[in-house]
Amino acid sequence: MKHIHSYYSPNDLYNRIIEGLNDIGKDLSEVTLDDLQPVDEFHIRGSVATKELITLSDFTPDMHILDVGCGIGGSTRRLSHETGCCVTGIDLSDEYIDAAERLTQLLSMQARVKFHAASALALPFDDNTFDGVWSIQMGMNVEDKLSWLKEVYRVLKHGGRAILYEVCGNKNTPVHFPVPWAQDSSMSFLVPPEAFRDVLTSAGFDIDVWNDKTDLAQQAFAHMTEPTGEPDLPELGVHMLVGNDILTKAYNLHRNLDEERVSLIETVAVKP
Repeated sequence: MKHIHSYYSPNDLYNRIIEGLNDIGKDLSEVTLDDLQPVDEFHIRGSVATKELITLSDFTPDMHILDVGCGIGGSTRRLSHETGCCVTGIDLSDEYIDAAERLTQLLSMQARVKFHAASALALPFDDNTFDGVWSIQMGMNVEDKLSWLKEVYRVLKHGGRAILYEVCGNKNTPVHFPVPWAQDSSMSFLVPPEAFRDVLTSAGFDIDVWNDKTDLAQQAFAHMTEPTGEPDLPELGVHMLVGNDILTKAYNLHRNLDEERVSLIETVAVKP
């Protein structure tokens, strides 16, 4: 877990994001969710996917939702903004949580959006606390998926929905590394979709929705070519989160999708 923590712990992240906003001429007193989207929606298909998940979630303003593996809080804030619900985000990375809190203050959203540094395998909440759970592309870094999903199940109220959007394995192995979530195989724990589904049901969930989004992921990365020379990176982007080799990682993700080494699953799991 230590090397995963260090992978997701870039130095001085918040100030670098502010510098990036300044570089592209944004007035900090008027920053919007959309302005931050290039850096804070760090998952396949970004804010487009987040909005699809929000529609799927059916979360309402009276709910309190837990975001497991929230990163710097992009989709956490988007979820609260679009539905009016309160959202608590947790992430293993102190650096991400620090940036998440400060960006939330920048957007004056701190009344409805809170963050904690915590492990998904030991959530610091009582049983049956949350009306819903939301987790976007975090499970790839979790080896003990059953413990993670049992914790999600534990803190969710009966009848509550868990919205999960996860990279899974596929027919072929091994995965080409590095990828956006891992430098090498020591940090990546993909299981095929059927195995992921089995773990969800083993944790106690009923599967309400199961959508394979692999084809849309392929389309999103179809333009990626093998990078050469020094990367030409934007002032604001996900390279700030996981390193300047992001183009190589994105190209490898494109290869992994095309060669049926990884897949993308969107699911709604219900606690009966």
